[in-house]
Amino acid sequence: MDLTNIFMIAMVMVAIVLAVSEVLKNTFKINTQYMPITSVVIGIFIGLVCWPLSEYPPYVMLMAGFVAGLTASGTFDLLKVAKKEGEQ
Repeated sequence: MDLTNIFMIAMVMVAIVLAVSEVLKNTFKINTQYMPITSVVIGIFIGLVCWPLSEYPPYVMLMAGFVAGLTASGTFDLLKVAKKEGEQ
């Protein structure tokens, strides 16, 4: 097992984490300062949910979920900065 597999699984989960965190942010009016933590928690949860569907051990899916959450929070921050630049 190498890191390539973890990153490939995380790439698939990033879109799901982004979508779920955006829905939660708009539904429950979560403050934007808590979005990175929320994205990581959602990523870990998605990794655990996807674990029975995969052939990988649970720790690999947890790590992939963690990476997906970090990537989603970074994408969220980049989109926020790009939106702010577009308004100026």
